[in-house]
Amino acid sequence: MRGSLDRFVMFYGTPHRALLSGFIGYCTLIIGLQISPPIFGVVLMFAALAASWRASGNSLSERMPAVALLVLVALSGILNDFRLVGVVATAAFVSTPVIAAIGNKTQSRVLTQTRRVMVAWLPASLTAASLTVLAFRDSSSVGLLLSLVYVHDLGLGLGMRDRSRRHLAPFIGIGGALAILWTSIQISASPISPTWFWPFALLVGGAIPLGRIIMRLVSFDSGHDLQRFSSYFLVTPLWVWTINLLFI
Repeated sequence: MRGSLDRFVMFYGTPHRALLSGFIGYCTLIIGLQISPPIFGVVLMFAALAASWRASGNSLSERMPAVALLVLVALSGILNDFRLVGVVATAAFVSTPVIAAIGNKTQSRVLTQTRRVMVAWLPASLTAASLTVLAFRDSSSVGLLLSLVYVHDLGLGLGMRDRSRRHLAPFIGIGGALAILWTSIQISASPISPTWFWPFALLVGGAIPLGRIIMRLVSFDSGHDLQRFSSYFLVTPLWVWTINLLFI
């Protein structure tokens, strides 16, 4: 049982060597958010590129289609219109199989390349675009989500440094994120009222781990680049949708 849990943690977790880059990325995003939403959107786009750069292939020619689609969708958020983001993302989604078919003659290779390109641009670009639009409307909720994900990944990485207690790492990460959520609500640092703590705690406590697992399962990337981003994958759209529905 203990061995199975340790294997799951290694599959799920974040290498502790990524903690420094995570701290630099978090500080950079917070600074961009404090300057202005457009600046934040550009910084977020570069962060998404850094996470997805190697996920679509080994050569520059293999990476460029995913990079172009990612930049296009991510920057659409600067125009502060969820509908425009949806239109641009849909067009990029439809064009992905067509792009993947170029130079690939067999159906299996087309399907494999389509999946590779889709995974490389879709999650990161939609995260960047949706957070950018939300930053125009309520920057405090964006800052809170960035902090929740950072504290989760920090606790996860620190927990994995101790081999004897590595199995506790996921719980340390989630516990830290929920502590930050509770504290922010108590000091009114976000639009979330105290009565909404438990629904948001369930959202954060469920969506972050599930998003990491899904990204790990569908990703071709063995260098953990997308794993550094994967905590945002599922929680971001749910967070943005819920904040817009309830408080904006």
